[in-house]
Amino acid sequence: MDRRAFLSTLAASAAAPLSGKEKVWEGIFIIMQTPFLNDLSLDEASLRRQCDFLVKCGAHGVVWPAGAGESVSLSKEERMQHSKTVVNEVKGRTTVLIGVHGANKFEAMEYARYAEKIGADGLQALGPTSGITDAEYLTDYFTAIASASQLPMCIQVTNGGMTTDLLLKLADKLPSVKILKLENGDIPRDVARVVRERKRPLIASTGGGAAYFYTEMERGSGGTMSGAGLADIQAEIWDLYKAGKKKESRDLFLKFLPSALLERRTTYVLQKEILRRRGVFTTTRMRSTARFNMDAADLRELDEIMESLKPHFRVA
Repeated sequence: MDRRAFLSTLAASAAAPLSGKEKVWEGIFIIMQTPFLNDLSLDEASLRRQCDFLVKCGAHGVVWPAGAGESVSLSKEERMQHSKTVVNEVKGRTTVLIGVHGANKFEAMEYARYAEKIGADGLQALGPTSGITDAEYLTDYFTAIASASQLPMCIQVTNGGMTTDLLLKLADKLPSVKILKLENGDIPRDVARVVRERKRPLIASTGGGAAYFYTEMERGSGGTMSGAGLADIQAEIWDLYKAGKKKESRDLFLKFLPSALLERRTTYVLQKEILRRRGVFTTTRMRSTARFNMDAADLRELDEIMESLKPHFRVA
């Protein structure tokens, strides 16, 4: 089967709804961006388009809201309303994790109960937005979230107190923990450690803009959680690797890598610019800043990156 036929087969399979037993928990789980209109109100139409775009890209799962989705800028009402928007728009076509973090365990528990009520597949539990790093506090916080819902849970590292030691202890204590999203320190080595020391099936996922994605797969990662703009490229890197096509996977990763490095300088606005260029978003506005921080040279670099990756796009 040639590459185009391979991509067509994957795209067709991505469009079909998944039953509960068929939900995928490994692979590319995209941290969705939150689109805003020029007046900084939430752009529901673009959020819905993003859901459909990611399904067509072959994303194995989607996550909203999370840190890269500007969740701290959203009101409680926005989080509740549009968590339901995401679940309803995806329509069971891929796995949906709803972000349930809060300033304290009581807020987080309320979000967790609501996520289960609206039909989410799982919970994305970031550390408390208060930033507390105390291990005892964090253990109580995540234990409370797990007590509020029976849904599978991903714990995402968001502060220095969330060490790999603590994550492994939490996974031992809380059966609903299914995924650990590693973001601190030497991530590839942490992946290898989780794979080596886990006492039950436990997925070591990663973030960091997917800059070490291929290395992480070589060490046994269960996927990555990165930006939405090039979701189809990330999905193809993973799918090729899992199909035994390691050279093709690595070659495509090396084409993708400049985008991960560019994001490290420009932050999440890069993802919004890519989504705008691909017809998903209408603006690149961010609530945290009104400043568009990509200069002319950054935009030229992105032109070259997208031209190089265009033959691999699953969505025109």
